[in-house]
Amino acid sequence: MTSRAGSELLSQVAPGLTTGNASIARAFLEMFAGGPLPEWDSFSRTIRVVRVRPGDVLFEAGEDHPFVYVVRRGSMRVGFSDDKGRECLLAFCRTFDMVASISAIAPPGIKRLATLPHGIAKLRSATDLGVTRTRATALEMTELERLDFRVIERLMSRHSAWSMAIFNAMVLHALAKEQRERELLTRTPEERYRQFLEDHDDLVGVVPQKDIARYLGVTPVGLSRIATRVRKGEVSVPSFPTAPPLTG
Repeated sequence: MTSRAGSELLSQVAPGLTTGNASIARAFLEMFAGGPLPEWDSFSRTIRVVRVRPGDVLFEAGEDHPFVYVVRRGSMRVGFSDDKGRECLLAFCRTFDMVASISAIAPPGIKRLATLPHGIAKLRSATDLGVTRTRATALEMTELERLDFRVIERLMSRHSAWSMAIFNAMVLHALAKEQRERELLTRTPEERYRQFLEDHDDLVGVVPQKDIARYLGVTPVGLSRIATRVRKGEVSVPSFPTAPPLTG
């Protein structure tokens, strides 16, 4: 059964945190900004720490969910179901990764573009703005920082440092998506599998083989054959243990 991360799992991150509990989000956003972020102390009081169990759904498709998360520890999978109910996986998110549904945090400029007459191909991606298009599910016990993007937008309107931080974060996200698209279009399934083992070696044994297959765009049977070929090629590949199916 799919479970939801309830409000009882939320706890406020207080200002003046100790070094051991310092905000991961702050470190990354200030790195993107190139320096200190104005009004951080007041913003930090809006941050929440969310803890989710394996199989918990952090957010579901079709929700009003204007939040961005930063993974403190653990791992998540992000995907959606197609028109036939088949699940597709877009990404795995681990410690230090950001998790969000971009459509749910679309800024006003994108929303204004969506009102233009149709005919521009890219505008098809600007439909259903304001709600999530993806589902984020915990693969293991995971702790995240939840940032309210509505508050961030107001800070961006007042401070260029905040605008630069979010701009750089979005560029990094776009680069990662571009890289994944390139690999799906130009690499063979076996090459994609080998790259997965290199990029996500810590998730082998945590992620069920069927989910790896969905992420790579192959069938579970096809992936099993690929994994066998890779092992016979004397490449060190851990065996996949039997894992209970993740719901959601």
